[in-house]
Amino acid sequence: MRLNRGNREVTTFRETIFLDMVQNKSIRILYAVIFSTTLVVKSTSNNVCPTSPCFCVNATVADCSSRKLETLQPLHGTIPASVTNLDLSGNNFSYINDTFFDPIASLKIANLSIKECKLHGISKRALQHFKEIYKLDLSMNELEYKSILQILRWLNGSQINKLDISDVKGAPTSLPENVFESMYRNSSLHTLHLRNWELVNVSGTTFKKMSTLKKLDLSNNNILELKMEGFDHIKQLNLTLNELAYVPKMCDANNKSYVPRLKFLWLAINHISDSLEFHRQGHCFTELEYLNLSFNAISIFKNNSFSSIRSLKKLRLNDMLTYDLIIEKDALKSKSLEALFFGSNKRVTKEMLKYETIFQKCTNVRTLDMSLFDFSAFTDEDFLKMLSPLTHIKQLILRHSVLNFVPFISHLKTLQILNLHGNFIRHVHKDSFINNTNLHKIILRKNQLTSIHEDSFTEDIWNNSNFTIDVSFNPFACDCDLEWFVKWADAHREKVINYHSNQCDSPKEWKGRHINSNLHYLKMKCHPLNRIFIIILTIGSFVFIFLFTFVLFRKLRWDILFYVHNCLDGRRRGYHRLTDHDLKEYDGFVAYNTRDRKWIMSELVDVLEKKESYKLCLHERNFLPVGFHVDNIFENMEASRKLLLVLTNNFMQDQWCQFETIIANQKLADGNKNNILLILLDNIDSKHFTAALKTLLKEAESVEWTSNLNGRKLFWKKIKNFMCK
Repeated sequence: MRLNRGNREVTTFRETIFLDMVQNKSIRILYAVIFSTTLVVKSTSNNVCPTSPCFCVNATVADCSSRKLETLQPLHGTIPASVTNLDLSGNNFSYINDTFFDPIASLKIANLSIKECKLHGISKRALQHFKEIYKLDLSMNELEYKSILQILRWLNGSQINKLDISDVKGAPTSLPENVFESMYRNSSLHTLHLRNWELVNVSGTTFKKMSTLKKLDLSNNNILELKMEGFDHIKQLNLTLNELAYVPKMCDANNKSYVPRLKFLWLAINHISDSLEFHRQGHCFTELEYLNLSFNAISIFKNNSFSSIRSLKKLRLNDMLTYDLIIEKDALKSKSLEALFFGSNKRVTKEMLKYETIFQKCTNVRTLDMSLFDFSAFTDEDFLKMLSPLTHIKQLILRHSVLNFVPFISHLKTLQILNLHGNFIRHVHKDSFINNTNLHKIILRKNQLTSIHEDSFTEDIWNNSNFTIDVSFNPFACDCDLEWFVKWADAHREKVINYHSNQCDSPKEWKGRHINSNLHYLKMKCHPLNRIFIIILTIGSFVFIFLFTFVLFRKLRWDILFYVHNCLDGRRRGYHRLTDHDLKEYDGFVAYNTRDRKWIMSELVDVLEKKESYKLCLHERNFLPVGFHVDNIFENMEASRKLLLVLTNNFMQDQWCQFETIIANQKLADGNKNNILLILLDNIDSKHFTAALKTLLKEAESVEWTSNLNGRKLFWKKIKNFMCK
């Protein structure tokens, strides 16, 4: 699986790439969508502007996104005067002239989103009515560089705090030092997004006089060279998805740091290959707390790679783009490190991992994620040696690590969360947890468990008031061995994550049923005394009923026959088969290019949501307003039962759509073939055929859109059948 970007290849993208961005709110602010206050659940809110095409969440927030608006005339007089947050994203505004905002000129807009509106230009005085604007989002449009310069000049002296001007066309590859000259008078600009400008060379002097700027996003460019002089006020810098072959020089000739306030640094998906660059420049990162190096070309993590970064707390080293990965004895040495995300699907043997010493010099780690490592050759003794130095660990994550047993963790007395999702564990015994009195969350989702017993965990764990467990999607054998857990789970449903996804795999006649659906049968089968008592009670009841019926029949036989007939005729016979779908937030995640959104909204959404009552996840509508776009893709795919890819030539030209294709391939490899559907809207040009697309077309189910009436009936029938699975 590959994602081509320019002259580079990024392979095997995994869901762990930016997981900590979601977990840490202070980090994910960097990629927050500027119009964040409008994301609500509309179905549970009252529209306070019913005569408007918009949805007014409350007296201050109006959501006018994706309403096919071409002008703002329909908004005139229909929106409360108190509205200060306005979302116009996803409409059809090709050009915004001087009078465009006249219909809403009376509003005091502070938060304005005009992203993804197919904009090609904005006049010089278009925003003249909004003197108090605080947040402005113009991303994902077709704006030219000259139009952006006009906007910047208009913002001269304004109180703008967050500005997103990503996806600019025709920008110079070398960012001019005076491009933001008109913003120097601004004393409030805090966050600036410059994604996808196709920048190659950037100098920090461009931002030097923007003293209030703290968060700068330069991701998804082509940056080869970055001069750090002028970044002394920056706290968060995102350089993800660029072309950096080395770490930019962080100190001047006198070893004075260019980035004395930098706390968060993203360098993921670049070409960095030498881990010692951080050791050599570690003294320049005087306040750095977070570093992301995932998906780079580092093949050897050498001793003391990060030891000189004194304040480093969180380090992400997922999925290096090399075949072999070697970790030297003291490679992870750090006194300050608290969270380490070190997942890898590369070939790493026990010897290459240096498992006996790897954590001896980073004993303060609280969170450790080693997902995707192959631990099939490890024994309990190996885990004991590897994890013993982590005396303060609270969270251990070993997802998809080829484990067929619970690793030895009893010595980890501070452990609170254990995640073993996606392994091959068949049995769990309390001996593995004898000393883990603080353990309160256990995830064993998608393993090979056939039963859970009372002695699977210690009494301290079962009785912990905060205890939660996830054992969903395991092949449970619904027999007497499972009876105890079935009763416990039924009585403590709030402690069982994904409770309704616990189903029987055997016996054959119960396959697919929820484990609780046969609880009464298990009670009879597994407890002979109870069964005898029930049999005696049943026989006695039938005798009494027979005698009583005989007497009544002699006197009131016609009335009795009448009532008996009604009762027998109205009685329900047989059992209804229970169906339990995954407890997902969405029924389907729709991957599509925004240029095809007209068909998505008018056809797919109209049929599946409005007519069939399914809930779809659309990136422009449902993605969280906070977090990196990669985060949103992974999280919302995980929160959806089905994955629908709407394939067009536009789709194949979009790098985020290609990224979603890669993830679909990974899900295909993980055995989710029946949860993936390809929707072919038009004929894909042969030049867009990638290995990932060919694999999907070969393995996954697909349907083709047609203008033929009967063909469309068949098209929708196939999609409905797919969604019902």
